[in-house]
Amino acid sequence: MSMEENKDMQNMEDTKSANNKETKKVEGTEAADKKATQNEKTQKSAKKRKKGGIKKSFQTKQFRSGAYSTLVSVLVIALVIVLNLVAGKLDLSTDMSKGSLFTLSKDTKKILKNNDKDITLYYMVSDGNENEYIENVLKEYDKIKHVSMKKIDPVVNPAFASQYDITEDVSSNDVIVVENDSKKAKLVSGSEMYYSNQSYSSSYSGSSNYYLDVEGQVTSAIQNVLAGSETKMYVVSGHNELALADTMTKAFEKMNVTTEDLELLTAESIPSDCDILMMNGPVKDITENEKKVLLDYLQAGGNAVINMKYTTEKMPNLEEVLEYYGIQSQQGVICETSGKYYYYPNYIVPELGSGSSDLLGDAQGYFIMPNAIGLNVKSEIRSSLKVQQLLTSSDGSYLKVDPSTGSSEKENGDVDGPFSVGISAVESLDNDKETKLVVYSSADSFDDSYVSTSQLENGTLLKSAVNSMLTQDVEKVAIDAKSMDYSYVNMTPAAQLVWAAVLIIVLPLACLIAGFVIWMMRRKK
Repeated sequence: MSMEENKDMQNMEDTKSANNKETKKVEGTEAADKKATQNEKTQKSAKKRKKGGIKKSFQTKQFRSGAYSTLVSVLVIALVIVLNLVAGKLDLSTDMSKGSLFTLSKDTKKILKNNDKDITLYYMVSDGNENEYIENVLKEYDKIKHVSMKKIDPVVNPAFASQYDITEDVSSNDVIVVENDSKKAKLVSGSEMYYSNQSYSSSYSGSSNYYLDVEGQVTSAIQNVLAGSETKMYVVSGHNELALADTMTKAFEKMNVTTEDLELLTAESIPSDCDILMMNGPVKDITENEKKVLLDYLQAGGNAVINMKYTTEKMPNLEEVLEYYGIQSQQGVICETSGKYYYYPNYIVPELGSGSSDLLGDAQGYFIMPNAIGLNVKSEIRSSLKVQQLLTSSDGSYLKVDPSTGSSEKENGDVDGPFSVGISAVESLDNDKETKLVVYSSADSFDDSYVSTSQLENGTLLKSAVNSMLTQDVEKVAIDAKSMDYSYVNMTPAAQLVWAAVLIIVLPLACLIAGFVIWMMRRKK
């Protein structure tokens, strides 16, 4: 081959090689473009999938449940905040204390509801020295119409009390109750509203019992400033009567009733300022002259409360006074056989009688009457006289005429019941006057051991009788002090048996039956 042919051949190969390179370059570019296009499509697809996945995630059940829970939580938190703001603004609160220490009773609310005079309670205390128990109760009065509470610093205003003619020394946490129109005022000591009593056990160890009597003292002061005058009650002595219990004396003071002893034997007549006469457990009969004095007082429109007591003495003169007002009495001790008694058959638990609604309508709980004598309403009484049974024994009761035998079993000569143990008599007289007489058959019922406990309503019997005889327009109530210690529930033996049966037999049996019914229903499915 010639040199020219070789050269042409070489040129052809170079040209072919260049073409191949160009082809490969074009193919590489196309491949790159294709790959870029494919990557772009992949990215768009991923973005599309990502966008669709986010949208779908908002549509899942888990998201809806979580969103609902979050919304509810936010709403609850917002509601709590709003309620707290409203409660704080309106001073709303709930008394969760044992015995409702800071809640005003319905008796206080009833008195203040009927009052149309403006009353101010001046709380004499410096900032930071408030007794929280006293202040919390005073705030409850401040919520009632026509009553307001204001704090006065006795250090800054030492002469404040003198403008209301209060001569007593004013101490921190005292309260001055003022009727704004008349400026009549009453000072209530802080030591009487919150105090303690020391008690000792047989081992000579002492303990303090704390009492809160803010409502009792303040309501009493309000009654005092609203009333035009005090009620005077004379307590008859000279027949070995029982002394009035301290609890009842304090209760009468809260009712704006002052008490004074009266020696009936030497009295020519009942004092003219006597609004109520009380005999508390005489065990000796009154004389003929005392009978005349007593009848003259009652027949002229007097009021009397007579608490009888078992005695072996004959009492013809006192019985004659009672019979004049349609009440028969019989000495002996009532015993119960139907379970309506408290530990012993002669400690009866009476029932409310047919005529109790007016006098004892608000009474709740138990009354215990130990050693009660028998009372009955006479079958024939004059038309001007209205006699009603307040309390009665059961049909199974009987009167043990001679308790000295020591036996509680019914014996020959004992009298079958039922009996009245509380009777009221009201006689209408000329000139719109009335005679009111209330007789209870057990003066022992009003011993401090029965009237000082909140578990019994014995004190209510005596307070209701006195309250029914008040002539003032303002209704009188006595709010008992509230114990801040533990209290115990007293139950009659019959009640103990009932609750024992419920807790030991009825409730377990009910649970067993309910479980069996549920098992049967599931088995049938």
